[in-house]
Amino acid sequence: MGNNLTTNGIVRIDRGRIVFFDRSIESQASKGELEMASTAAAAGEGETEVTGTHIEQLPNDLWIEIMSYLSYLDLQQLRLVSWRCRDLVNRRYFLNKAKVIVTKENLKEMKSHVERGISYLSFEYLELRNLSQSKDLEQFLRMVGPEVKDMQVRHSPVFRNMDGKLPNLKILRIATTSFLEDTSVSIDGINMKQFLHLNGFECDGVSLDSSLKLLMLMQLRRMENKVRLRHLQFEYRRNNESALLQVLYDHAATLECVDIFFSCSPGIDTTDWCLAFEQMNRLRTLKLSGNCHLVLLDDILDSIPETAQLQQLDLTGMLSLTNEMLLRVASKWHNTLRSLDLMFCVQLDVRCVQALRQLSGCLQSLTMAYCRALTGRGLVEGLTSQTNYMLQELYLEDVCFIDEASMCTMLKRLPNLRKLSLDNCRQATTDQTLATIFQHQTLLRVLRIDYCVKITDNGFIGFGKQPYPISRLRGLRKLSIRGCRNITDRMLKKALQMPEMLSLTLDYCNRLETKGIAAVSVNCPALQMISLASCSLLDDEAVHLAVSNLKRLRILNISNCSLLTLRAFQHIAKEARNLRDLVACSIDGLDHEAAQKMLAKELPELKQVML
Repeated sequence: MGNNLTTNGIVRIDRGRIVFFDRSIESQASKGELEMASTAAAAGEGETEVTGTHIEQLPNDLWIEIMSYLSYLDLQQLRLVSWRCRDLVNRRYFLNKAKVIVTKENLKEMKSHVERGISYLSFEYLELRNLSQSKDLEQFLRMVGPEVKDMQVRHSPVFRNMDGKLPNLKILRIATTSFLEDTSVSIDGINMKQFLHLNGFECDGVSLDSSLKLLMLMQLRRMENKVRLRHLQFEYRRNNESALLQVLYDHAATLECVDIFFSCSPGIDTTDWCLAFEQMNRLRTLKLSGNCHLVLLDDILDSIPETAQLQQLDLTGMLSLTNEMLLRVASKWHNTLRSLDLMFCVQLDVRCVQALRQLSGCLQSLTMAYCRALTGRGLVEGLTSQTNYMLQELYLEDVCFIDEASMCTMLKRLPNLRKLSLDNCRQATTDQTLATIFQHQTLLRVLRIDYCVKITDNGFIGFGKQPYPISRLRGLRKLSIRGCRNITDRMLKKALQMPEMLSLTLDYCNRLETKGIAAVSVNCPALQMISLASCSLLDDEAVHLAVSNLKRLRILNISNCSLLTLRAFQHIAKEARNLRDLVACSIDGLDHEAAQKMLAKELPELKQVML
């Protein structure tokens, strides 16, 4: 993007807002006169008029696609170009790029930056990561707290510093909070009653004391708090059952997303659960996982009213889910359900075909990973009895009994797939399957085919009278071929010419050598993540080529590459200026202490180093 931006007027930036000053009338008039003069001159010369699409005439979808390549700072510059750009940048699609992450490494700099009074950062979405209680954090939160609406606390037992400083908080997420280095520190709870605008609460803090989590949950009951929750994620334990049921009942009228992990199996009496769920007329997302027994799962699904237009249903690990229950779900929400996750629902078999057929007209995302009793014929009949234009994401990891012919038939009838995962589908994923994918799935953005050992270089390069190479997938962003042991440098040189690819996983491809990595570093210049774990033939030069040619590289995995020496880390420290995560475990003979010191000195920007 650069800094050469053209706006419709002079711009002054105040903290938290942008003020535009219009140009003078005289300048606008003179501009109009110049345009009229140039038009008249062109008409007088009798030149042929050249028409085309101006960039402002592009549709929003295309603008968003272009903007997805920009960094957060570039997006903030783009906001200043016009009101339309500002509106596009402010869309929820870009919220993740706008999140500010505060760590113990950048806390003081972030605090100083805010104290100077001129900041281009928005603290509406804030994450506290790997922090402990301190005066600096307390002062920082006092300054930015009124801006924060969405707060995530990760590995940061800092509730005391947060207390009273987040008056406009709407969503609080507590993720895996631990004691960090000090095992003697005690974690104070947080008063949930202070968040008057709270509408979302997530707590999967596995290291938090159960009594502390129970206290936070009890403060969300209607008798204690007048907030109206729309989003709730919590872990069920026997000691919090009554409080959790009360919260679900109190907020049933407003809840739109419920996510419950059952760490233990509830009692056989499901009356209170039914009373809570039968009031959830606005429920859109339901996620149930863990030790939820058959009776409770069946009663919950039956209790939810048909008027609730359920759009996302996640039943990961529900070993008790049966074909009959899935059929009732399909009959109930066949017009609204968009995403269905049935990973590890091992009781499902070919008899669930009828349910899949009912849902095939509305589902956009389907996960049936590890449902090993499914067959290829059943999936074809259920999902693609006719061409299915709706399905965009399909995850079939470790579904063993799909044959090649059924897989190819199914893929031909799914023309709009964006994400496809066939990990460990060894019988179904062959060179012919790849040819079918590359011929029909030209919209793919993510392709995972880990441990599909039958595929070879020819599958990616193309074969036969009319070859279909992987280069047809011009929009492919992520490719994972971990454990595909027949892949060689020939594929990387001749097939993998993907200028837009962002992520590439080549772990356990043991026949790859330095020449292949050299080709990748030239043919895939946009790579931000490359994983080369257990590629045993790669040497220091391979690492050098990767980090010197891939200027955008942020994540690198070179674990268990036994030929690497300290020289590879010298190349990383010197060349990989944008690298943020480095994983280099189990490298025999490496002086880990020397490598750690070198990286800490030469590349302090690294956020995570695993040696």
